[in-house]
Amino acid sequence: MSIIRLTTCNNIIEANMIKHTLENEEIECFLTNNNFTTLMPGFNGILGAGIQIMIEENDFEKAAKLLNIEEKSEIIKCPNCNSEDISFGLGENKVRKIFITVISALTGTPMGNIRNTYYCKNCKHDFKIHSETQSTKKDN
Repeated sequence: MSIIRLTTCNNIIEANMIKHTLENEEIECFLTNNNFTTLMPGFNGILGAGIQIMIEENDFEKAAKLLNIEEKSEIIKCPNCNSEDISFGLGENKVRKIFITVISALTGTPMGNIRNTYYCKNCKHDFKIHSETQSTKKDN
C-alpha cells in the first residue's frame, strides 16, 4: 500500500473542503505543503508548489470518481521529435533563473516567472507544458 497525490489546491479552504468530502466517504487522506502555500502564495504552481491532498493508492478510483478528477496518466513527449526520453529542469538561461531564485530567496519575494521546463535528451529541445491546454511551446 502506497501513498499518492490525488490533487493539488491553491488555497487551504479548497484543500480542506476536499479533505472533509473524502473523510465523509471514509477515504483517509492528509494535506502536505499547506503551511508553505498559505504563507507564500506567490510560489503556487512553481515546481510543484501548492497544497497536495494525499491518499492511499487503492482509494484513488473512489476518490477520483467522487471529485470528478480524471487520472493523469499522459506520457510527456517532445513536440519536436516525439521522443519519450524527457528530463525536467530549468531549460535555457539557467544562470539567469538561478540568479532570480537566489535573489528571490534572499529578499523573500516570489519569483513568478520560473516555470517547469522539460528537456528532450534526443533532439536537445526545451519546451513547456501548459497545464490547462496541454500544448507545447518552444522557449526563445
